Amino acid sequence: MTDTMARRASVAQFDRMEPQEIGPDGARTWITRGANFLVAVTRAKPGTALSRENSPDEYMVILPPGTAATIRAGDEEIEAVADSLTIVPPGPSTVTARGEGLITRILTKSAADLLTKAWNADTYADGAPEVAPLVPWPDPVGGFKLRHYPLAPLAKADGPRIQPRLFRSTNMMVNLFAHYKTRRDTTALSPHWHEDFEQASLTLDGTWIHHMRWPWNANLADWQPDKHDPMETPSVIIIPATVVHTSRDVGDGVSSLYDIFCPPRLDFASKKGFVVNEDEYPMPETDGQKILTKGTLLDWQKSA
Repeated sequence: MTDTMARRASVAQFDRMEPQEIGPDGARTWITRGANFLVAVTRAKPGTALSRENSPDEYMVILPPGTAATIRAGDEEIEAVADSLTIVPPGPSTVTARGEGLITRILTKSAADLLTKAWNADTYADGAPEVAPLVPWPDPVGGFKLRHYPLAPLAKADGPRIQPRLFRSTNMMVNLFAHYKTRRDTTALSPHWHEDFEQASLTLDGTWIHHMRWPWNANLADWQPDKHDPMETPSVIIIPATVVHTSRDVGDGVSSLYDIFCPPRLDFASKKGFVVNEDEYPMPETDGQKILTKGTLLDWQKSA
């Protein structure tokens, strides 16, 4: 039992909602926030340009299969391929669609202009004190720059159904699973909870059920029912801290899932070889520091 009731989940099924931004070319953007981050999904047109004038920190761009873009940051420019993840450095940047498709940007709450537009902004009016704060990890090896990762070469055609492809930056972590063509075994689900951090589950293909169970507190009037509602895609759900959850895809066809954590998870990052780009991003030094849980690190500061 807990003293307080866990936060409600934020559920966004984009094509059923009004967008929070409509560009001059008609491109639509849906913005959903968590305690430390936001997820902005754009149904882009050819030439749609998504610009940040001066981002104070890194952010990530996910391009699913079928969507490609040109990404420029400062004096750098890359042709980002479909089915890829790109980490964009601080400073000015622009993501320009090379055709129609979905573009997902994951930014921290420092993107105040987008944060205030989130459809669920009121959900976090109290500042989410149950969530550990965002404390940046050490700067990347070689400094901040565009880092582009094609995902298709990391998926094994004859491999297991669950093939995580985990990446992290100084301020977030994303687990991009290989696209599923078979359904999850309902005798092998993985219900669990996170003590002091949220999980955003972004789904761009298929139909998903995010099973959730809220812990009880002493006040019966606060109790929330379990959730087992199918969600169409594209969609995102912000699963609150302490809520028991597990996800499964249903129906036919291809399914896709992207799990987002901000700040990075210390437990995942500590597993050697688990994070694809671990050699580019140093681990924080934890000796003498306060580790709040296995998943998050509080009050980290670089050793002198």
